[in-house]
Amino acid sequence: MNVKTVHMKDLFKQNDDLYTSAMIIAKRAKQIIDDRVVPIEENEEVEDSMEFDRPIISNYEEKPEAIALSEFIEGKLDWRTSDVEDEALDE
Repeated sequence: MNVKTVHMKDLFKQNDDLYTSAMIIAKRAKQIIDDRVVPIEENEEVEDSMEFDRPIISNYEEKPEAIALSEFIEGKLDWRTSDVEDEALDE
């Protein structure tokens, strides 16, 4: 397994707040995971529980967290803050 270091200056180039950056990366990773999951409908008949032994997520070489982190560092992600934060700043 290859382990790569992430420099803090790379994270701060996109956003000054480390916790906000972590949340943005986590939400993007969840989007990637949700796209990979094979949906199972409630009404679909399942003959045996052996069908559930198959992984419902395909094996990908790169983990969703690594993809989301590289997208964030490369500046490929767009995000916006909530209106509640904006209203608090206006007051």
